[in-house]
Amino acid sequence: MYVGVFDLRNRLEQTRKLLKDKIHLREMLEEDIKELEQSVKDLEGMLNKTEKTVLV
Repeated sequence: MYVGVFDLRNRLEQTRKLLKDKIHLREMLEEDIKELEQSVKDLEGMLNKTEKTVLV
């Protein structure tokens, strides 16, 4: 059986760092999603222009 002394401050620091990293990752993912949504809108706009040109 492992008997160790846990440094609670160290664990707290590690937990804070982990939470900070997760928050940063979530923000990056949200930004990527917004950029992808904008790209889809741009592509839909291009398709609509092309369809109107072909139909006319």
